[in-house]
Amino acid sequence: MRPEILACAALHHWAYRAATGVTPSTSDADALLHRTAWLVTGEPRPSGATWPELPTTALRSIFSRIERGRAGSLALMRPATLALERERLFPTLEASGGDAITDLRRSLAQLEARHLPPGEQLEGLLFALERHAWALASPLPAVSLYDFARTHAALAAALAADPDGELLLLGGDLSGVQDFIYSVSASGAARQLRGRSLYLQLLTDACAHALLEAAVMPRCNLLYAGGGSFYLLLPATMRGRLDDLRRQIGSSLLTAHHGALYLALGAVTFRPEAYTRETWQQLSGQIDQDKRRRFATLDEAAFARLFVPQQPAQPRTEDGDEERVDRMAESLEQLGGRLQRASILALQPDQPYALRAGEHTLYDLLAALGLRTRLLDDQADQPNRVRRRRLLALTDGVELDAQQPGDLVGVRYTATEAPIATEQDVAHYHRLDRATNDDRTLAVGQIKPFSLLAEQSQGVKRMGVLRMDVDDLGELFGVNLDRPDGVAALAVTAALSAALSRFFEGWVDELCRQKNAQGRGGVMAIYSGGDDLFLLGSWDLMPSLARQIRDDFATYILGRPLQPGEVPPISLSAGITLIGAVYPIYQAAADAAEALDAAKAYERERPDKRRKDAISFLGRTLGWEQFREVEQLHSELVALIEQRAPRALLMTLQQLDHQAQQRQPHSQTGRPQFNHGPWVWQGAYQLTRLAERAPKELRPRLEELRERIVGREGVTNRTIERAGLAARWAQLSIRNRSSQREQSDDESSNE
Repeated sequence: MRPEILACAALHHWAYRAATGVTPSTSDADALLHRTAWLVTGEPRPSGATWPELPTTALRSIFSRIERGRAGSLALMRPATLALERERLFPTLEASGGDAITDLRRSLAQLEARHLPPGEQLEGLLFALERHAWALASPLPAVSLYDFARTHAALAAALAADPDGELLLLGGDLSGVQDFIYSVSASGAARQLRGRSLYLQLLTDACAHALLEAAVMPRCNLLYAGGGSFYLLLPATMRGRLDDLRRQIGSSLLTAHHGALYLALGAVTFRPEAYTRETWQQLSGQIDQDKRRRFATLDEAAFARLFVPQQPAQPRTEDGDEERVDRMAESLEQLGGRLQRASILALQPDQPYALRAGEHTLYDLLAALGLRTRLLDDQADQPNRVRRRRLLALTDGVELDAQQPGDLVGVRYTATEAPIATEQDVAHYHRLDRATNDDRTLAVGQIKPFSLLAEQSQGVKRMGVLRMDVDDLGELFGVNLDRPDGVAALAVTAALSAALSRFFEGWVDELCRQKNAQGRGGVMAIYSGGDDLFLLGSWDLMPSLARQIRDDFATYILGRPLQPGEVPPISLSAGITLIGAVYPIYQAAADAAEALDAAKAYERERPDKRRKDAISFLGRTLGWEQFREVEQLHSELVALIEQRAPRALLMTLQQLDHQAQQRQPHSQTGRPQFNHGPWVWQGAYQLTRLAERAPKELRPRLEELRERIVGREGVTNRTIERAGLAARWAQLSIRNRSSQREQSDDESSNE
């Protein structure tokens, strides 16, 4: 039996069992379907049993399988259709209600009425399960029915194609991504960044598609794709073709990108019962080894092209001269511009082919890899008579239906949010100094350029760069995730990957959208997926956004808000830097990465000594538990200054913080020791004097602040460290306010 027919039968069984409670009739391939179903449960097959039973209880969150920190073990998923709403997406301690079963039943009825061929029916079932069964329980605890069913289908398809019953786990990882994304010019940088980010996601999908086509495997055998990486479950017979496939894809990438991007591949063979953590580690090692041997499998003629000097292509000129135009860069920028209006991603799967030498657009390369791609404003924005069209909504609120016989519809959450210019924004932008404009013109409905985002920041006119990622991800997947024996572990891994993607690709974009709804300034999602993110925007929005992402991530894991003093089972670290509107993007990305590295190197003092789970901001690194205090102090200081407290208060706190940081080695261990020296009594005196000069109604608040900082408890808790950072933050927040007020306060502080 063809693999896609067997895979379709597996998906059909689980979808109809969940929707109707009835076991559908099956085919002559029952033996293999039954065997593979039990393999994915991780349990031995009971005597006489055919199919595993579906539980009637709510699905436990996949994060309940984290072995370190079992606080999330009670979190449950509501049986609801997927949507970017907190009450649907986030687990809870009391799961009740939900429309998933009703919606799944309706989707299955619509699919059945269309009488699709097996390959298209399989994809339709996948889309339906992805949307309506992502939060339904399966025979494998804490793994959704969607993740269980697609792993079962992939396993059945792969084993049906291998006479020896062996499997091949194939992993791919795009190399050169960082340099490729951030090597953009200042003009149109926003469009270029967004275009390159989305393109890399599409390129990841296209490479995976090309390998699936070569293996004649259905789409369910793509276990995961995101963050420039993918994993496929294939028959072991594909092992002998790996070098040829590496060579074919590498040649196309070399032709289109001249060595800037490379697909590293690794593969391991195993029997379904023998899959272990070491199998995954072995695969990771092979991918890393291939990264160190970029293009090593190319033939001599193709390899020689790596060393041929390239004349840099020039941008299109105003007089229309297209000689040596960089068609790839131009198409990437156009993709970024198109993204601001698009709500649908249209994919047309096709057969891969060899890309000929010459200049190419991104669409040429994707088509050569077998995935023709378009962004659509709406469903009508597409030629008729397109076969095998896949229409994917990029976010919620997009109504899709199958208008043509080959149409299939689904959801593909993608971080695409960007602040859009209004009439007031356009007028403001064109009043800016021409030297600060990063685009010549701006129209209503276009993305706000960097210079406008900086100008609309509160306080100092700067952009903020935020980078975040999950701490110890390799340890999470390799050690801390409770996985059953055998191939069932792949279903658990796939479920965890999917859960992380829903947060980073979906929910982070929703948080950016909420920030932009405030109207002032804005946040631009350059990239968010897999386990990390890169955001740009008005600098004053970034600290609170970073903290919101971290708090929501903890709630997403635990099913409840993080309690004071509680350590999350999975943590996030963040780095925020401030840049000018025309600062080089590649350098901004490097600076933010350095700040993120500082956060990941953070270590708490004894007795905890816990590492990471931190944020680096304005050159200071601290744990998230301390950052909340900094936020509160910042708001308090800004309010005091706005109510005419002396501005010298901010500089005084920073000076005291600097003095307190002058540490001396501990007499026994040599570790730095907090300085309890003269800054304490000097601070008491200076803060008292500032309180005396403040308006009468503010004096009690300044005196209370003084006690919190230089009082016995404040010194012991080292409050000055947070107060110094908060003062610097407040100083930037009130910059560029009334110059007359600044002059008045400066005169007061010099008395």
